[in-house]
Amino acid sequence: MFSSFNILQPCRAAVIQSVGHKNNVMSEVLATLEKQCDKFCFIPRIPPRKVAVIGAGTDVGRIASLMLKQQKIIKILSLYDDLPSNNVLGVASDIAHIDTSPEVVAYQGRMFLKTALHDSDVVLICGGCYVQPPGCYINDRDLFFCNMSYVRTVSLACAEFCPQAVIAVQTPPVDCNYALCAHTLKLAGVYDKRKVLGVNAINAMRANQLFCSITGSDPSKSNIPVVCGTGHCTRVPVFSAAKAGNIPQSQVECLTRLVRDADDIICKVKSNWEQGHLSLGFASARFVVNLMLGLFERPTFIDSALVEQGDPKKCYNMEVCATPVTVGSHGVAEYAIPSLNPFESALLEDSKCDLEDMVNLGRCSAIGDDYYIHPDKLCSKIICEPCPVCAPQIKKKAQ
Repeated sequence: MFSSFNILQPCRAAVIQSVGHKNNVMSEVLATLEKQCDKFCFIPRIPPRKVAVIGAGTDVGRIASLMLKQQKIIKILSLYDDLPSNNVLGVASDIAHIDTSPEVVAYQGRMFLKTALHDSDVVLICGGCYVQPPGCYINDRDLFFCNMSYVRTVSLACAEFCPQAVIAVQTPPVDCNYALCAHTLKLAGVYDKRKVLGVNAINAMRANQLFCSITGSDPSKSNIPVVCGTGHCTRVPVFSAAKAGNIPQSQVECLTRLVRDADDIICKVKSNWEQGHLSLGFASARFVVNLMLGLFERPTFIDSALVEQGDPKKCYNMEVCATPVTVGSHGVAEYAIPSLNPFESALLEDSKCDLEDMVNLGRCSAIGDDYYIHPDKLCSKIICEPCPVCAPQIKKKAQ
């Protein structure tokens, strides 16, 4: 008996090795059936309705987390921050005292990023460096270099630990970091254009509030879309889409300038060179809530989000553009492209090259390509006139 066991054991091991199936099925036919069952009869994923806030210890992350704790649509609120100085554990302990239904969990340190993201349905990437002196695209570029590694690390972690999640990028500058996140996910093979969005809610909220303050209309019953991009030089508010009646063109130009310069105005008023963290946090939280409602309850309209368009020809011939979208159970379901008047069309044309330059900067940083500034951003007003042709000098012979 002992000898027969020794003889049969190598044959059994050879069969198991040839099958190569995880359940060690002894028959090739049964192994094939088992694989087909795993392929077609899998147990569907039960979403936990989990939202992960990355950078929850920052000022924007704290406000967003406070607002999200009040939402019944969320069952698990995962707060993460990698800086001990932000004390995300204390933030979570404080927010957990609020008597609302979402369960709060907190993680501090890079080694817990996997646990914080695992099985998330929506990931809000906020935090990073928000200090921004007044300026335009040059300062946005400098700010991107400060936040580039942070966003890239989180994007890689999302690709590995929650590839099914909808990712909302709020870390500034959103134009660059959205492209960085999208192309990082492409390299990882998990990119879905319906599930990567740049948060442009703050600009749409500001435009709506400014318009309603002038017209006296109810902000909850109107919305002002903001198209093109999210940055100082790329955001284009579409006041012509308002239903409260026409306002003078001079006021439209003034409101447009206020929406574009809002960050600088808040920095100067606050006197600490910081952005409006309260409004940013509130707008980001409302953006995430709309995503969750669209994923789990009903198709939900979002005023403005930076996304890869379904049909660039219908979206001002732009492949990546901020527009109103409708979110469904699989992410972005519909794209709403507002009509522009001549003033808004001209502003859009002026802003296109800035957006393309910022998106290209994020793409190059993700895939390692050489970055070249957009040719339209090079100064074309300097005209170098040809040098005059001088007559040849004839030397006179010395007498």
